[in-house]
Amino acid sequence: MTELGQRSRNVVNQASSEEFGTFAEARLMLEQAILEVKADKVRAFRMFNGNHPRFRDRDLFVFCFNAEDGIFTAHEAMMTHDARELVDPAGFRLGATMLTEAREGKVVEIAYWSPFPGSTLRARKRAFVTRVEDQICGVSAYLYNAPGSSSIE
Repeated sequence: MTELGQRSRNVVNQASSEEFGTFAEARLMLEQAILEVKADKVRAFRMFNGNHPRFRDRDLFVFCFNAEDGIFTAHEAMMTHDARELVDPAGFRLGATMLTEAREGKVVEIAYWSPFPGSTLRARKRAFVTRVEDQICGVSAYLYNAPGSSSIE
């Protein structure tokens, strides 16, 4: 095993799955977020940006951006940034892909690379994304939580 492979395995072993949300939890959080946005968008964004416990669980959180101009309306760190300019470490145009793939009434899954918390490594994540009225909303989870996955470099 290479040194990088061994470091990756060590990072994964140190990171308990209890520290990170699962795909099922991410999808459930998104479903709850959809209902909130449809009921009262202003209140929903206040809850998302205020880290309300229903919309912030370990590494899981709701993000939304305006479908017209790409500007984040809900995100823990990217408020006022243009989501269309997001590019992962491998060069994948994550934000632009979310914008073009998201459809009202359908959740799409988009895989991308992200920094792994507490390390210099990167890990695969999967964003569950949909369009809700004039917003693109989603929740992402690390792929390594999937059975048999070892998606860390």
